[in-house]
Amino acid sequence: MLTRRAFHQSLVALALTTALPRVASATPGGREDEVFLNRLTFGATDADRAALRELGREGWLAAQLAMPPMDADLHQRLQDARLHIAYEAGDDGVNGAWAAVDEMRPLGYLNADPAAQVDLLNFDMAMDYTERQRPAQEVIAASLIRAVHARAQLREVMTQFWHNHFHVNAQKDETTAVFFPGHDRVIRENALGNFRVLLGEIARSPAMLYYLNNADSTASPANENFARELLELHTLGAENYVNDTAPNWRDVPGAADGLAQAYIDQDVYEVARAFTGWSVGDGRYISDGVTAPKTGLFHYVEAWHDPYQKRILGVEFAPHQGPMVDAERVMDLLSHHPGTARFVSRKLIRRLLTDDPDPAMVDRIATVFLQQADAPDQIAQVVTAIVNDPLFTSTPPGKFRRPFEFLAGLYRATGVQVTAPDMSWDWQLQRAGWKQHTYGPPTGHPDRASRWSSASTMARMVDYALYAHDDWFGCTMTSLASLAPKGVGFDGLGQFWADRLLGPGAVADFSEMATAFGVEDRAAPLGLSDEEMQGWSATFIAFAAISPDFMLR
Repeated sequence: MLTRRAFHQSLVALALTTALPRVASATPGGREDEVFLNRLTFGATDADRAALRELGREGWLAAQLAMPPMDADLHQRLQDARLHIAYEAGDDGVNGAWAAVDEMRPLGYLNADPAAQVDLLNFDMAMDYTERQRPAQEVIAASLIRAVHARAQLREVMTQFWHNHFHVNAQKDETTAVFFPGHDRVIRENALGNFRVLLGEIARSPAMLYYLNNADSTASPANENFARELLELHTLGAENYVNDTAPNWRDVPGAADGLAQAYIDQDVYEVARAFTGWSVGDGRYISDGVTAPKTGLFHYVEAWHDPYQKRILGVEFAPHQGPMVDAERVMDLLSHHPGTARFVSRKLIRRLLTDDPDPAMVDRIATVFLQQADAPDQIAQVVTAIVNDPLFTSTPPGKFRRPFEFLAGLYRATGVQVTAPDMSWDWQLQRAGWKQHTYGPPTGHPDRASRWSSASTMARMVDYALYAHDDWFGCTMTSLASLAPKGVGFDGLGQFWADRLLGPGAVADFSEMATAFGVEDRAAPLGLSDEEMQGWSATFIAFAAISPDFMLR
């Protein structure tokens, strides 16, 4: 009989040769609905399918866009969640000692008052470094629970998108870790709102201010890190950087007419000057006798600001404006800029539809982005325009599920309850190259299939499909045996899991598997123990999960 290890090896080989076309939908319309759901959620479930049948695509989308970030069931799950924390007793040699800890602790930082977290940055207080990293760990743990169980699935998808777009490495150091829950909250609350509002909240996010070094930026010289990423990654994009062809601002197309079409290094320097004084209320020293308040929130230090005249994108900024006026005007220019509209629209289409967006579609969506630039639901309207575009339906599945999406999709499809108390899933995803909220570069994770279809990543995907429901994986205590139907045969069990992962009407050929497992009568009821049912179910789940119909959306 074929072992799970041997089955693992055969699945990897099949996946790498794309030789798994044996699982497909029997109903074309059903397949289109399945793709629709998989593009706009972390994975279709039976409840999603029922809602789509009842509401239709337009009604389902409207319902999703209207949902608040939190629902009662998700709130309770996060309240009930416990995350393991453990460290040995220690002594910092200066300020004192701390006792050993080994406990299951609630996710207390997700909605905590940021002021209460400021003391985690106080190195005069003796504590294990694990405590200083704890707030970020809680957000990471909650992200999988939310992705699997939130009713507002489209908001979760968009939250993940904006986390990648406005990326902060939550564990760069204790400063980003301590304030990461607030960063997550502003993204989650504004994920379907207005881009300009979201941009302003990101610029004030203490985690971002620390991550890109703007918290310490003062006049002469200003720190350029945040300014460069604001232009290159958050708004105009590297595609609109023309320093090699226009080293002087007068040479940039459009600059002489009042608004440059692109940016150069001079713009980066001037934007950096505009954001001087944007800092954090963490009790820091400002000047003799002056310290920042301990709010854990954004804090503007006017004494650090460069108040003199500036020129950004060809626009003249008068000197000695009011507090924060320079930076606010920069964000106004950028959020209403055609280059930003195209860059952000292209990234949204890439996330929801295809690795290589059609230029004409990008132009159509960018037009909506600009037309709705002042609307409170601008992002929701842009997403609606993408979904309603003819190419959204006519484009065949081609987006590769990245590791986090794959794991969340597995759990949503099988219907298990995710608790993730030990964070072992995070380590497992890192083996595939996915670092949830802790990716190193500020670019965020790549969003192209070529990055996630290597042999090593595919091997890890098979690992997840086969073992993610086992107790040792540390995500769920729900037994697959408790979910599987009773009294079915070999083909019946396989069909049950194929329908869960691929949608009702999936057609699967289990003949080769039956031969490999030595099953002659595929209709005869299986007399399996719970342990055997767990293993066989995981094998059927892996068979369906590694097929193109599940891997691609």
